[in-house]
Formats: sequence, structure tokens, C-alpha cells
Amino acid sequence: MNHYLVSFLHKQRKLYLFYVLISGLFLFTFYLYDLDLTAYFDGLLFTSFLLVVDFVIAYPKYVKTQKQLAFLATRPLYQHAHLTLPVAINDTEKAYQLLVTNLLAQKEAQTETYMKAQKNLLDDFGLWLHQIKTPLAALDLITQTNRHPDPVAIKSELVQVNDYLQMMLSYLRQNFNHEDLVIKTLPLAPLIKTVVKKYALFFSKKDIQLTLENLDQKVISDAKWLTFILEQIIFNALKYTHHGKLTIRFTNQQLIISDTGIGIRPEDVPRVFEKGYTGYNGREYQRASGLGLYLSKTAATRIGIHLVLTSTLGKGTTLTLTFPKQLTHEPTAFK
Repeated sequence: MNHYLVSFLHKQRKLYLFYVLISGLFLFTFYLYDLDLTAYFDGLLFTSFLLVVDFVIAYPKYVKTQKQLAFLATRPLYQHAHLTLPVAINDTEKAYQLLVTNLLAQKEAQTETYMKAQKNLLDDFGLWLHQIKTPLAALDLITQTNRHPDPVAIKSELVQVNDYLQMMLSYLRQNFNHEDLVIKTLPLAPLIKTVVKKYALFFSKKDIQLTLENLDQKVISDAKWLTFILEQIIFNALKYTHHGKLTIRFTNQQLIISDTGIGIRPEDVPRVFEKGYTGYNGREYQRASGLGLYLSKTAATRIGIHLVLTSTLGKGTTLTLTFPKQLTHEPTAFK
């Protein structure tokens, strides 16, 4: 027997069982009152004819609907797939089709968001590759042109490679969950001293004076991401400071990091935290990917720090980190 017919009969079973039950009750009533069964059989004939008419009309529609659904089941769904669904014949089917439409719209939105994120990741990865090639090329040059390479020079370039790798790892983790944050009260001085020690080679190599003022303080932050921000800021300061000093001081809930470097052009200052923006200095010195300060700003916002940059061309740059006064900050997702 055709599986469509079996399925249709099963779907209509309540109607047919109800018809049989009513027919049986009428027959029993006629029997009790000893009535002429001619009228009963005439009624049975007429109602049976109506059932046959209903079958002739409903069954082909049912088969068409089932074939259409079977075809759609083999095709990929898309946002406007509801336009090819069978016509809803009752409120329940309309509700299900509306649900399918909403789910497809959500799926399309999620797919579009995912594709944009993938594109952004590839673009940013290209920027990062451009940046990390600089110390790698320097290492290659050192080893090729020197029979006895300078260990200090090699270590200097390796530190930069390591920093760029850490930057990419931080970028890939930028959509971390709240559980990844541990915002608490922590001492500031050890974090800064750890970062400064990491870049001690560059201070010595460039003969840059370091001044630390009033750092024996406690701040509310996340140790891992605050360290990342400090590394980006201090490393940037060292890259663009050829002589002079770097000052790190704390006052009024603010950590102020100032250098006497080349400074930033006024037209570049408003855009330094934009992703991929390198400005004149980055293009001139071929040392920037436009990711470091962007990630720093994003991470700072994430952990409740207000990060501001000011700069005077030829005199230096200052970055100010304002920490929250109370442990009430709710982390916000990266955008």
C-alpha cells in the first residue's frame, strides 16, 4: 500500500473512527425504537459519499504537501525558504511556519556575523604578519651579515617576536567570557616592575632613563589584561623614543605613562585607537600594525579602565589610565 495513503489514513483516523462511532450509535437508536432502517441506510449512504468527496479533495493535497516537504528536506535552508513551504491550512501550521521563518532569520544573522568576524580576523592577521616580519627580517640580517652575531641584538629582536605572538594570542582571546576575568584589588608596583624588567634590554640599549613615582598603590583591575595593556604602552614608548626618559607615576586613581619620544601628529591622535590605523609614525618607521593600541583600548574598556592618549609632536606622548574607585564594574564584551 502506498505509504502516503497509509500516512493520510493515520492522520484522518480520528475523523473515521468518530464517523463509525456515530453511525453505530444511530443504528443502535433505530434498533431500540424499532424504526425502519431505510432512512438510516440512506443517511449512511449520503454521509459516506461526503467522506469520499473529502478524501478525493484532501488526499491529493496531502500527497502534494508531503512531496514538497520531502523535497525541501533535501535542500539547504535560507532566510526566504518559507516562501516555498506549503500553504498553511490552519493556525497551528501558520504558527509553525512563523517559527521556522524566525529561526531562519536568526540563522542568517548569525552566519553574516560569523562571516564578518572571519573576514576581520583574516584582515587583522595580515596586519599582524606585516608587523612580525620586521624583527624576523632583522634576525635574518644579523645572522647573515655577522659571523659572530651580537647576542644583545638577537635577544632584542626575539623579545619583539615574542611580544607580537602574545599580541596575536590576546587578539584571538578578545571575545573571552566573563569567567576569564578576575577583577580584584591588586598591587600596582609589582606588575609595572615585571613589565619594565621585561624590556630592560631596550632601556639599556637606547640609554633611556626610567622614572617611577608613587607606584606603591593598589588598583581594581584584572592582572593579566592590565599587564597586557602596560606591555603595549611601554613597548610603544620604547619604539618611538630614541633618547630621553620614560616616566611612570600614579596620582588620583590615574596611572600616567609619559615618554620624550617623537610624538604623534595632531591629525593622528584622534584615531590612534582605531583598529588597523598606524598613522604617520607607523608608516614612516614600518613598525606598526595598528593592533596594539586598539587591543589595549578594547581591553581597558573591558576591565573598567578609561584610557586616554595625548601627544605633542617632537616632545613625547602621554597615556593616562584611570582606574575605577570601587569593585562594581561589570565586564562588557569586545566589539
